[in-house]
Amino acid sequence: MSQNHFIIAICIIVSWAVFIAANSDSTETTEGNENNLVRRCFKFTWLGPRWNNDSIFLNATCQDSTRLASGIPCVEPLVVSYDGTWPDVDYIWRNHLGNATCILANNDVCAQFTYYFDGHVDNSTYMCTRAVDTNGQAITSGCFEQRNGSFVTKACFCRSVPGGLPCNNNAFLSHINVIFLILVAFVMLYNSDYGKINL
Repeated sequence: MSQNHFIIAICIIVSWAVFIAANSDSTETTEGNENNLVRRCFKFTWLGPRWNNDSIFLNATCQDSTRLASGIPCVEPLVVSYDGTWPDVDYIWRNHLGNATCILANNDVCAQFTYYFDGHVDNSTYMCTRAVDTNGQAITSGCFEQRNGSFVTKACFCRSVPGGLPCNNNAFLSHINVIFLILVAFVMLYNSDYGKINL
């Protein structure tokens, strides 16, 4: 085996190990539960970057988060982070599974509605819901964006796997990156001399 094949094999093994470790972390938290094979979605509203651990947020309401704008969903509990950055969904999953998630019904989807003003995130709401397109057809996955002047609404929909980390989280992108790395390694291996057939 050449040195390139060895490096590609190591990349594949490391990528696969990281992917398995990430998935096992998300399923270990539900092993003690009798409902460990249910599909779950995150269900909370992150108040946004203007709120942090030093803010007086204990009495905050959905009206504070949405500023009474119509059509913007908000669900409790309301979440802030220590420094105003996106919430740590792994921490929420491990420590607040009961009150910050919902069980996904067969005809529902996990959703994340994120609101931006002038290109900057304002708040984000995670929930179980139903979604339809303009033709009345059910939406089961994908992201959609609507612009209204300086305001942008981005809605992403997905269906979680039974017993796994809810799919409506920002960590989903890190799983995609690991899978992408694995696929790139396989393509490199296939296109190398090792994968070619000599006639």
